[in-house]
Amino acid sequence: MTAWLAIAIIVGLVLAGLAGVVWVFLGWLGAWRLNIPPSVRPESNFSFTPWEFDVDYETVEFETPDGVLLHGWFLRRPASPRVVIAMHGYRGNKAQILGISSYLWRAGFNVLMFDFRGRGRSGPAAFSMGHWEVEDLRAALDEASARVPGGAVGLLGYSMGGAVALLGGDDRRVGAIVVDSAFPSQRAVLENLAVNDAQRFLRGWVDGRIFLPAIEWWHRRFGKPPFGSIAPEAALPRLHGTPILFIHGTSDRFVPLALAKRLAAAAQGPHETWFVNGAHHCGAYFVDRSAYCARVAAFFSRHLRREVLTHGETREALGR
Repeated sequence: MTAWLAIAIIVGLVLAGLAGVVWVFLGWLGAWRLNIPPSVRPESNFSFTPWEFDVDYETVEFETPDGVLLHGWFLRRPASPRVVIAMHGYRGNKAQILGISSYLWRAGFNVLMFDFRGRGRSGPAAFSMGHWEVEDLRAALDEASARVPGGAVGLLGYSMGGAVALLGGDDRRVGAIVVDSAFPSQRAVLENLAVNDAQRFLRGWVDGRIFLPAIEWWHRRFGKPPFGSIAPEAALPRLHGTPILFIHGTSDRFVPLALAKRLAAAAQGPHETWFVNGAHHCGAYFVDRSAYCARVAAFFSRHLRREVLTHGETREALGR
């Protein structure tokens, strides 16, 4: 009996050790997947520009407070006092949002679009799911203000870009925010992905969320901020006076609809929700392009009604 007990203990320790190794390895794998840098191959820049859309624009570069050089396009409407800052997602670039941006330009808005740090043609830098990118938004707000002095600014963000808009939108220059496929927190997104991956690769034998501590440990070893530092839902109380339009697809598997509703429920000021039936992550635009563009433009038109005075001050129109 003693011998069998010893064997059982040894086998148990070996299995526990193997389970620990698997746990650590899958944590590293998850962190590696999360931190794979966007493509830097030359062909990654083979994309459309505003020129193909027959838009009046200029290429711009501006620097963030922490010294990262950002590359962007400014779609010009010299007679307009309104400007929309459009922001792409985590692994995206500015070319991916040319459709809605060119429409807003045709609707009478100036539009500033740019590549976040470490993406597209912007300078190399450590990137995150919104923590450091808030500095990019601050720089973009200064650039927009320099080009449209005293203008009314709207923020339009997709996925991580939407998170950045909520995290950094508590600025007196911002008059309205539209977010598409935004998430309440980085941790919530990763919990959902971990559960989905466990069901896909481990057939649901374990709850994928048990690997999150290992993933976060490795994530921190890569020099990235903790998961809890990126929580747009926690920033919403600071935006209580800013109108927000939340857009989300009902078939989004990356950020499920339940998370979108949780985010919108945290809004304490004027806000609208538009849940697009059948749309996937950042896919509402493609379900009905004309309806999507018209609704976004109408939202900004209603809330960016600010007159620019000759002495450089601003006066908000009644009915904002």
